[in-house]
Amino acid sequence: MTERPMSSATLALDQFHADLQRANHLLRLIKEFRRFAGSDVPAEIREGTVTWSEAADLADAAPHVRTDLPVLSGSILLYICGRFEHFVRELVVALADDMAAKASTYRALPDRLRNELRVKTLEVAQNPSRFGYTSTEAEQLVIGLAENLTGTNDVEGVSISSRVLSITETNMNPATLAEVLRRVDITDVWKELGKQSRLKAHLAKIADTECTNEAKARLEALMKSRNGIAHPTGANVFPGPDKVLEASEFLKVLSGVIADLVEVPRPSLNSGG
Repeated sequence: MTERPMSSATLALDQFHADLQRANHLLRLIKEFRRFAGSDVPAEIREGTVTWSEAADLADAAPHVRTDLPVLSGSILLYICGRFEHFVRELVVALADDMAAKASTYRALPDRLRNELRVKTLEVAQNPSRFGYTSTEAEQLVIGLAENLTGTNDVEGVSISSRVLSITETNMNPATLAEVLRRVDITDVWKELGKQSRLKAHLAKIADTECTNEAKARLEALMKSRNGIAHPTGANVFPGPDKVLEASEFLKVLSGVIADLVEVPRPSLNSGG
């Protein structure tokens, strides 16, 4: 029996979860190092009856950096939040490409998707460098849009510049998450996420609305912490490894239920206009 090929959405999710797992390993290492830094050097090493110079050097340096370990944990929080943002963008691109592959003509695409392609393409054209494009790349985007609008590309199948749909000017807070998914015709995403039993179980919430509100509040808090770490001031309080491990588990569950929703589209999530 031939195995079903892995979808782009599933691949993006698997890669994100693999990166979360790597981050978790580092966080557990930080926890163990903090415990090591607070321990006593065994008498055998201290007195020189057992020679282990690497351990002795580490034991000598560890107490001096023990209080600074939250800076490392904060850096990992910055990383996993960035990876979540990248995962959502890749999901948007995958969904848009899938819609284009299934459409017989450009005009067969959902109205919202075509409108977002036009708006985002023109935004890039007005200021390419702001969005990471060269002038030449921006011109090609405009040419591709014009060909789609005139039907030039229809004879060869629908081809769209799906990457522009993933452009954001803020981090992936709850409002931005809803906005970028709406571009690919997924509406009321937070309402739908609040219904998911896996997310409810993780957040210990029973009612849909309570689950939605708690998930949004946690994501908002994470992104605010991310901003504080990215732009530190003297007032910054960096999280410890346990807090970041907790955030990692939340993002793992949240990303999983988001992927589930888009992999099996529902009528309520794909209304046009």
